[in-house]
Parts: sequence; C-alpha cells; structure tokens
Amino acid sequence: MGGSAVIKVIGARHAYASRQVLQGVDLELRAGEIYCLLGVNGAGKTTLMHAICGRLRLESGRVELGGRDVRDNAARAQIGFVPQNIALYPYLTVAENLGVFGRLAGVPAKELRQEVDNAMASAGLTERADQLTSTLSGGYQRRVNICASILQKPAALVLDEPTVGIDVEARDAVHAILAGIKARGTALMLTTHDLEQAQQIADRIGVLHEGRILAEGAPDDLLRAAMGDRKEVIVILPQAPDAEKAQALSGLGFAPAQGPLEWTALLAPEMLDAGRLSALLSSAGITLKELRVRDPDIGSLFRQLVGRRAER
Repeated sequence: MGGSAVIKVIGARHAYASRQVLQGVDLELRAGEIYCLLGVNGAGKTTLMHAICGRLRLESGRVELGGRDVRDNAARAQIGFVPQNIALYPYLTVAENLGVFGRLAGVPAKELRQEVDNAMASAGLTERADQLTSTLSGGYQRRVNICASILQKPAALVLDEPTVGIDVEARDAVHAILAGIKARGTALMLTTHDLEQAQQIADRIGVLHEGRILAEGAPDDLLRAAMGDRKEVIVILPQAPDAEKAQALSGLGFAPAQGPLEWTALLAPEMLDAGRLSALLSSAGITLKELRVRDPDIGSLFRQLVGRRAER
C-alpha cells in the first residue's frame, strides 16, 4: 500500500456558471500508490485533475504538494500530466520527441541523453528510438506520451484515460510501465472507464459522482464493506421488456446493465436459489434467456453507487 501523502486535496469546490462541478472533494495521492478515479462523464473528473495539476484556480478549497499550493511554480513542476489525446510531434522520432519534452521540463543538458535513454528502456522503446512517432501504433504512442511526462522525475503523475483506444496487449504494456513508475515511489492518479482495469491495478479507488467522492478505499475493502455476502445476479432476456415487466424487474431489485436485455441485481444468499428466483420472475411474466450468479466486482459497486443516485 502507498506511503506518505504527496498531494492533498482539501475541500475542493468549483463551479462553471450555476453548475457546481466539485462539491467539497477531499483526497490524498500517496507515494508509491496508484489511485484510480472513477466516474461517469460530467462527474467532475477533468476539473479535479486540472486542479491537482495546478492548471485551475478553485472557487474554494486547496490542493497542496508538500504543503505548498500546486499553482506555485516549484510545486507544479513536480507534477506530471499525461493527456488522453496523444500530444507528440509527429515528424520527430521517439528520441527527438523525448529530448524536446525533456528540455521543456528543465532537465539539465548534460543529463538529458541519459534520462531519455532510461525512459525509453523503461517503456520498451529503445529499439524504436529513431522511428517517427507518426508511424507508431496507438499503443506505442501512449508509451511515448507517458515517457515524456516522467523525464523530470515528478513526485506525482496524473494520467487521463491512459489506455483508451488501445488493445489488450498494449494496455498490459502500459500497466507494466505504470508499475515501474510506482515502484520508484511516484504517486499516480489515473482516470478510466475500464472498471476491470481499475480493479486490477489500483491500490485505492475513488468514485466521483456529481462532484462528490461517494466511496474511496482499496478495491477489496470497498467490496467487503458494500457487498457483504451478497452476489450479483445477471439475467439476460430474449427481448426488451415492456414498461410493466421493467417495473416488475425493478421491484425485485434488478436494474438494466448493458442495454435493455441485460439486468443485474445484488441479492442476499437466501434469494440465490435459481429455482426460486426463476419462479419469481416467471410469476411476473418475465421469460429468461440466461441467468448467471457471480461475485460482485468494482463494476457492481460502481453501478450500485452511481445508479442508485441517478434514479433519485
């Protein structure tokens, strides 16, 4: 688990016009830890990231690195940021790109070549040093993007959807790079819509919704606290339910998951008998194509927290 706090967010509030985007967010990013921030679009993730990186003046509250406001130049220089969109010079090679970013980050000239070589080696890019970045696959461009942000050896690194749009093999390569950065004691924060990914790599997870942190902690701890001994039941319907059947499903604790055909519910052990459950659904006029029972995961928790509030 992570060490001491590198960045502290204290009572962060921010609004755009009349819309309150952050509503009193408190969190810490810790040394040698990966913190995954989860939330639907519009939850406030981008605003919070920009505040943490010192790119936004909060309406109220504070973000500190080592006791200093992150908008202080010295503090901001210790925070790396990897944007979701690839931000590279397409007609420069990998090594040339990293050289430019290194100089911009203030890496001393006498150290720059070695730092670039070290960064490329850590990301499996050495053999592609002389290749134009415009000719790289999306996964390799992601690697270069991450390397560009760590040349100044930041105390904290913030990544916006670092694996979006890449395949599983490339995603695993990015995970390995992040694990190496974490091992050096860097505090990492990343946003992702890939809930399976978050459960795999996060030391702690925060669920942000409508500008508030709804839950925060280690994935296993969150699941134990929220789910207890309940299981997730998934039913697949042969066709989309009409309003009456949808109401019946909701009355049994089910909610739509992925489209109108898949519904899920978190049920106590006494409700898990397949025959009894099938009978209850059948009595409501609901025909099943498939019924599955599994242990809840972070996706289950996310749907419970966010879905429950969306229904209000």
